[in-house]
Amino acid sequence: MIPNSVSALKARRRANIPELPPELWEIIFHHATYVPDVFIPEIYEYSGILGSLFNRDHHPLIRRSLVTRRYLVRVCKKWWHLATPFLYRSIFIGRGRCLSSLASALAFSALGKGVILGERPLGSFTERLDIVIRDKTQAHGDTDLELLAAVVRCLPNLAIVSVDVTPSLYDFLAMPNIVMDALTHIASSLKIIDWASHGLLPPLHGMHDLVTATRQLRVLHCPYSLTGTTSKTTCTLSSCTTLGVPLNDIFYRMSPTQLPALRELSYHFPFPMSEPLFIPFLEKHGRNLSSVHLCWPGHDDQINLLAAYCPHLRRLTIMFDYWEPFNAESFKSIPVEFLGLRCYRIQSSTKTYKLVISALARFEDEMPALRTIRFINPFNVYDLLKNHHKALVHASELFKGGKLRLEDHKGRLLYEGVRCM
Repeated sequence: MIPNSVSALKARRRANIPELPPELWEIIFHHATYVPDVFIPEIYEYSGILGSLFNRDHHPLIRRSLVTRRYLVRVCKKWWHLATPFLYRSIFIGRGRCLSSLASALAFSALGKGVILGERPLGSFTERLDIVIRDKTQAHGDTDLELLAAVVRCLPNLAIVSVDVTPSLYDFLAMPNIVMDALTHIASSLKIIDWASHGLLPPLHGMHDLVTATRQLRVLHCPYSLTGTTSKTTCTLSSCTTLGVPLNDIFYRMSPTQLPALRELSYHFPFPMSEPLFIPFLEKHGRNLSSVHLCWPGHDDQINLLAAYCPHLRRLTIMFDYWEPFNAESFKSIPVEFLGLRCYRIQSSTKTYKLVISALARFEDEMPALRTIRFINPFNVYDLLKNHHKALVHASELFKGGKLRLEDHKGRLLYEGVRCM
């Protein structure tokens, strides 16, 4: 009786759990690992403000997602099959010591080893590559960057490459040719090139060869001056909609036939009038521009140039060091629908914020086309929310119920939830 009782007990404990189809598991994995705004097409909404500030906001989310993805593939064989595409969709290189194992896994997979017959190579799943190496201990003497080149060559469908290397040891080192050649090798799939920091900048000829080899490039962001020379002076970027390069760069010499799709310009030099290529560039491309992002020292010259050469401008983002020189009168001549404000100073006084908000509120009558004003820098928003409740109450009193929206960096009402006293 005892054996039968044990068998009956086991039978009662055995649960008949229905098995979910693979398609449902894939939807679950997608939501469990999802990071907003970092893949195509969502990232195009932020094409003009890509760079270190964007990465500072999104890299922690990417790293958190990576931890989840690593756990998913370890649960069982079935989950390994289903979750592997999610694991390799985004590669985040934070430490050089991880490159050896990554390069080996990708290389073996590309040769058909270490995977089940008929499975895709692991590198073919990768859409985004973040190069954020922060553990450099030797000056170009090790093999980290050679391994990086080996990794890149295994990513035939790479769409986004972002380089944001911060260790000071890299500041005066150029990205070696072996890495630039690897990027050029897979350039036909690239849609976004974002060189967000001045560490490991590419040589001019390497960047030009890379860009020339692209076929679908939509965003080129490298706001730092590159060293070296190139004998090639012409190329056509038929898909490029956003350009963010120094004003003395060779790309500013391009004609409208070489940049037929250009609609967005980002430049970080505070006095562009002193650059000989700037006004000729606006003369050639200004009529096609609908969005501009610029550093603003407080003078009207830049705004007047945009008003004169960019009649179809609809979005304007300005970046400045302090709120104090902000002069709302400067922007009346441009009929934009969207105005973004990014102040690099993290903390300001309540009085300063109130003055700025009062000036912005007057735009509702003085700029009838304007619909949205957005604080782009999240640190400005955090400062307001944490330390300046009175300024937010002031904003609520001026903007609530009007047609003009005052938004935080994520597009939400800045004063939402604030109670007027």
